[in-house]
Amino acid sequence: MLLTESQQWDWIYNLYQLGQSDAFEEDTNKIFEKLLRHIVEGFRADTGSLVLYEGEDSSCLTIVAALGLPEECVGSAIPNGNGVIAWVLANQQALLIKGDINKDSRFLHYPPKTKTRIPVASMCWPLQIGQRLIGALSVNSFNDECSYTGADLDHGQKLVNPITLVIDNIRLHGDQRKRIQQLANANQRYANANQQLIEAHKRLNESEKRLNDILNSLDSVVWSMEPATMKLLYLNKAATEVSGRPVEDFLNDPQLWLNIIDPIDRKQVEASLADLKTNSIQKVIYRIHRPDGGLRWLFHRMCAVCDDAGSPVRIDGITVDITQHKNAEDLLKQRNQELQTALDTIQEVQQQLVQSEKMSSIGQLAAGVAHEINNPIGYINSNLTSLKTYVEDLLALVEKYEKTEGECADGEQLRQIQDFKQQIDLVFLKTDVLDLLVESHEGASRVKKIVQDLKDFSHAGGADEWQWTNLHDCLDSTLNIVNNEIKYKARVVKAYGDIPRAWCLPHQLNQVFMNLLVNAAHAIEKEGTITIRTGSENGSLWVEVSDTGQGILPEHANKIFDPFFTTKPVGKGTGLGLSVSYSIVKKHQGEIKVDSRIGEGTTFRVVLPKKEQPVDL
Repeated sequence: MLLTESQQWDWIYNLYQLGQSDAFEEDTNKIFEKLLRHIVEGFRADTGSLVLYEGEDSSCLTIVAALGLPEECVGSAIPNGNGVIAWVLANQQALLIKGDINKDSRFLHYPPKTKTRIPVASMCWPLQIGQRLIGALSVNSFNDECSYTGADLDHGQKLVNPITLVIDNIRLHGDQRKRIQQLANANQRYANANQQLIEAHKRLNESEKRLNDILNSLDSVVWSMEPATMKLLYLNKAATEVSGRPVEDFLNDPQLWLNIIDPIDRKQVEASLADLKTNSIQKVIYRIHRPDGGLRWLFHRMCAVCDDAGSPVRIDGITVDITQHKNAEDLLKQRNQELQTALDTIQEVQQQLVQSEKMSSIGQLAAGVAHEINNPIGYINSNLTSLKTYVEDLLALVEKYEKTEGECADGEQLRQIQDFKQQIDLVFLKTDVLDLLVESHEGASRVKKIVQDLKDFSHAGGADEWQWTNLHDCLDSTLNIVNNEIKYKARVVKAYGDIPRAWCLPHQLNQVFMNLLVNAAHAIEKEGTITIRTGSENGSLWVEVSDTGQGILPEHANKIFDPFFTTKPVGKGTGLGLSVSYSIVKKHQGEIKVDSRIGEGTTFRVVLPKKEQPVDL
């Protein structure tokens, strides 16, 4: 008997103590080592080993504790079917071995072991709970005085049962501890992951807030919406400043933004949204109406975000208020147009100044030419008068000779004279030569009158000063000058009244009358009548020039006296005639009136103040 009854109880108690929960604070392998040492001491053995099934499927037989074996054996696996332990587990019965195992008939087929110390006796028990094998326990004695017997094997079997329970309990507690540790580790990992998630969520919230703060600080509208429903997913605060409406209104009504677009531009925006299916980026400029009645110009850039299949899942965009830029652009265009108009006006004024200078030079030249023409016209008139006298005397002499033809004795000479008279048609010559002289004298007189009128009109030979003037003489002189402009288109009718002389600048009034007569002629397309009337009433003198032309359009009636306004083609008029005439009449403290009817004609009336002429004049 290995242990007395009291020793057994002490040994079992100590075994129980090893299985207490406070021991589970240690490593399981160390507990198994203490347990094996307790068992070896209780069986008065020298060495021993404890093998257990381990692994996920409990199929790997592993040495978990060993006394008398190299340390590297602990934790190693035992191949199935090899050795005493394998036999014990396979047969599920305890085994007592004495001496060399190689001499035991039960192990003759096993390969012999060499260079191993052979114990005097060995005992090996299967560790079994019910039908479940959990491993095996073996002890070895090298002392000849302590040779195990079958009774020791049976007695040990009784002790193996509590040993098995303690080992299984240790394993259960070990597994529980592992699970607890695993759960603790998992819980720690979860706590760490949760903390990381909280920190990531915090960073995400901070990043989202920072992004929102950045987006809300922009002057441009940043937005995102669903393609199908146009429901807004995001809209920054700039939308309120640009549109004049709260952001919530757009979030509640997906169609609101489209509805505030100017109807002229709405189709263009809708077309751009439709084109996102084929072109993922679209740019468009349009206008929106604000509640305060204001109009804003916007630049719209949007991009379609598609899934892997290429279908749009989101539309992101940015909208920039370009109203100031647009207004500046329009203002620049207006300024450019004004500059261009000013440039055109300057060029036109330059041309008119050149033309005016040219006309002034022509006027001076015409005055000089008229002065030069006056001299030859003077002696032509004088010579024609003398020539007429001479011709009349010669004709009288011829007549006297004709009276003596009957008394001529030389018949041949008389015949030659009569033939020559017939040849030169003396009868016709005597009458026609006088007519030619009369017509030539009239033509020379007419040239002299035209030259005189040209001198008067061009202000040659006299100072441009205020004087008493007969307005009828001014009108006749002007008619004589502009006759070439009128005679092919209009018949001139004079209806002069009884008017006194006017205190005026005659040469300037001549320019007024010339402008009115030329305009009247131009207003007549083919043939018509120009009527000139004069009269006085209510302390005023008046001169009317009426035509039967096309008339003045109502939209032009208020502009005809504006400088540079003309309805004539480019190059045909300067637009200064009536403006200059208006200034001249105002200079005379008078006024100029117009009465025009489309298709009937136009009448201009120049009204001048009537003044009393001094008696000595």
